[in-house]
This record gives sequence, C-alpha cells and structure tokens, in this order.
Amino acid sequence: MNKILIAFGSGVALALLFAPASGKDTRRKIAGMGNACKEKWNNLTDKLADKIESIRDDVDDMAYNAVEKIEGVQFDTGNRSI
Repeated sequence: MNKILIAFGSGVALALLFAPASGKDTRRKIAGMGNACKEKWNNLTDKLADKIESIRDDVDDMAYNAVEKIEGVQFDTGNRSI
C-alpha cells in the first residue's frame, strides 16, 4: 500500500510540475498536497492507536474475568470412596 501511495504522490507531483502554472503556484500546490497527506496520515494513525487501545482494554477485561472465574472455582479435595 505504501508503494501505491508513493507512486500516486509522485505522479501528482510530476503532473503539477509539468502543468502550465508558475513555479510559485506549483510549489504552493505541492506544499498543500503534502500538508493534506500529512493530516490524513495523522488521522489514520490516531484512529489506529485508538483501536489498539480499545482492543487492549477488551483483552485486559477478558483476562481479569478469566482470573476471577478461576479463583472462584472451588475444587472438591475431600476423600472419595469408590
């Protein structure tokens, strides 16, 4: 996926460089695109971090519940007659 994003970004940058616009405008467009990509990347990593934290909390809850169940089980250790 990273290769696709790199190829897409390179293609867009080249298209802007060869488009009939002044150098100043072209540089401004490229900077704007870079900032937009950076913002999207930051949003994606924030969402991913939130999801990981949610999963971690769920696993902690399941582990706690499992320990509680295990500790709550009473084993019959009395003598049995056969």
